[in-house]
Amino acid sequence: MASRSGRMVDGTDGTDHQFRERVASQYQVSAKNKSRLKLFVFIHWMVGGVHLLRLLPDNIVPLPPTPPPSELDYAWLASLPFTLVAMSASRRSNAGGMKVFTYGVLGLGVCPLLVTLFLYSPDALQFILSGNTKGLFLWNGLPFAVLWSGFSVLCILVHVLEILVGRTLMAAWAPRHGKRS
Repeated sequence: MASRSGRMVDGTDGTDHQFRERVASQYQVSAKNKSRLKLFVFIHWMVGGVHLLRLLPDNIVPLPPTPPPSELDYAWLASLPFTLVAMSASRRSNAGGMKVFTYGVLGLGVCPLLVTLFLYSPDALQFILSGNTKGLFLWNGLPFAVLWSGFSVLCILVHVLEILVGRTLMAAWAPRHGKRS
């Protein structure tokens, strides 16, 4: 092997580059998706901060009041500790921990958001289809149901991406069986 300006190693003329060791594809996939998972977990925590602002009492937050939160909004917060499990599993390449994370995000992240979308859908559809805000809770002049539905769709997108990346990592960490020829 040769360096750019140094001596060439004895016994090779540089034509053996095709036979040198390469990083196995599953390790490349693992490294790339670990960094993606970190990004999505960071976004998950940022979204969690917005969620917490909504759940705080109106007299603490210097924002206009929102409708009273439902139990589903509090249930969604339980998805945040699963991100810590994901980071631990990612550092150790532990498929079991990643599986716990994916099921936790699915059950405590995606499901409450889908039910929230269903509950806000009549008000959101009323505004989208007719533009009428009569009887709707307005937050800064906009229907809260539409704003929170959009926020919920963003959260669902982040969760689905987290789950997909987690499944990709589990597949990359799966043991390889069989002989290679």
